[in-house]
Amino acid sequence: MARISRDRDDVHIALLRGVNVGGSKKVPMLELRELARSIGFGNPRTLLNSGNLVYAAHGKPAEEAAIALEQGILQRMKVATRVVVITAAELDRIVEENAIDDDDVDPSRLFVSIWREFYDRQALLPLLEQDWGHERLHVGSRAAYQHAPEGATESDLVDAVASLLGDRVTARNWNTIGKLQELVDDVAAAANEDA
Repeated sequence: MARISRDRDDVHIALLRGVNVGGSKKVPMLELRELARSIGFGNPRTLLNSGNLVYAAHGKPAEEAAIALEQGILQRMKVATRVVVITAAELDRIVEENAIDDDDVDPSRLFVSIWREFYDRQALLPLLEQDWGHERLHVGSRAAYQHAPEGATESDLVDAVASLLGDRVTARNWNTIGKLQELVDDVAAAANEDA
């Protein structure tokens, strides 16, 4: 599919950490889209109920967007959550850098942990020196990839990444990453139609 870089370059992905899990930190996706519109983002779309928002940034930098969303969610919904915002290009790089995407890997058991600060990558590098048994780890330029065949709740590796980075990281499985990339294309195409 041909991509129109002018539009796609302005698409961002906001990933909310730890919302709508186990009945805590309720953030309705309709309200999240309305908040995004009120901040000035275009064509906001959500994916699943786990805090995935894709929108046209209209030039607003990712760091500013993360802060605006965090403050807006706290004020409107009374929920404190960290937000990681990445650009469409960063999402593409995350997909390209996946060195674990083998045929024998269940995409629902491949977790991508995306960090908020550039220096967070350094904190994870010592984990590469450890033996994780049947689990696998790859650290890219913007995300850590963890294959946990028994699932995230049974994974020492997933726990180790989360423990090291705390609320500066949020994880999605590989299926969700693919769906987010498709949603980026949808938002970019809508922006092109509006132009």
